[in-house]
Amino acid sequence: MRFKPADPETIAWLENERREAVRIIVSWSSSITVDELAPRKVRITDCTSRGCRIETDLAVTVGTFVYVVLPLFEDVPGWVAWSSSDALGIDFSHPLQSKILEYIIEQNNPF
Repeated sequence: MRFKPADPETIAWLENERREAVRIIVSWSSSITVDELAPRKVRITDCTSRGCRIETDLAVTVGTFVYVVLPLFEDVPGWVAWSSSDALGIDFSHPLQSKILEYIIEQNNPF
């Protein structure tokens, strides 16, 4: 098998990757609470010890304080780190405990 060098665009993308925690791909129905508004249904599509990605059409300003419901766990406080028309990136106020992260990995590992 021959080694194929990476495409320059791929290399450029990897150089810009700032993620410091392992991303776990998930697909959870959940909810998010913003300010004093009623909880809004969302879908969590990935999770790390430090945050998560949420699919939603909710327009929220970067820096807004939120509570995210992780299924089977309590509400997790955090801030909106980035926002697009169909998703939000959430930075948790405190990293998830290792036992919670281990459980998430076990439940979402196909092997």
